[in-house]
Amino acid sequence: MKSIKGHFDGSAVVLDEPPPLTLEVGQLVRVIVDTESVVAEPPRRSRFGFAKGMFEMRDDFNDPLDEFAEYR
Repeated sequence: MKSIKGHFDGSAVVLDEPPPLTLEVGQLVRVIVDTESVVAEPPRRSRFGFAKGMFEMRDDFNDPLDEFAEYR
């Protein structure tokens, strides 16, 4: 048994994705209706400072790299 999500548009059930099987015209299928509420996920809050103390920046981090001297 395969599960496919869809929605009811007022007159028919519309699949949200193509079926995983090849279906023939007139082929019988079993439809089980399991309603679920569509709840928007709350926006994720930024966690500023969560990596504090996990790494250390070198003092010369912003200095030009020798490998790119010819492009200066």
